[in-house]
Amino acid sequence: MKLKLIKNFIIPFVVIGFIVFGFIYVKVQENELEKNPEYGLAVIVDIYVGAKARDYVKYEFIAGGKVYIGNQNYTPHRQLVNIGDTCRVVYAKTNPEISRLLTDENNLIMIE
Repeated sequence: MKLKLIKNFIIPFVVIGFIVFGFIYVKVQENELEKNPEYGLAVIVDIYVGAKARDYVKYEFIAGGKVYIGNQNYTPHRQLVNIGDTCRVVYAKTNPEISRLLTDENNLIMIE
């Protein structure tokens, strides 16, 4: 009986909680970027395959004299990106750890 209770109620509740937390976390970051944007340049330092076989770029940028690292998914079949490419980045002035590379209307990374 106790095992059935865990399977039917507690596990789905925990999973839903993680999903809701994920959405809230992303929304808070998006809001911070909208309220306190700062723009700069970033350099691609790595290209790799991450979760669910999605392609990502790892980038670095400097804000306030400190180096920050970000990761962003991209579509290699639509865009050629190389390590060392310079891109435009937006980050939260109040928390530069919140950042993303700028993309154009086709969702391609804006390479300088």
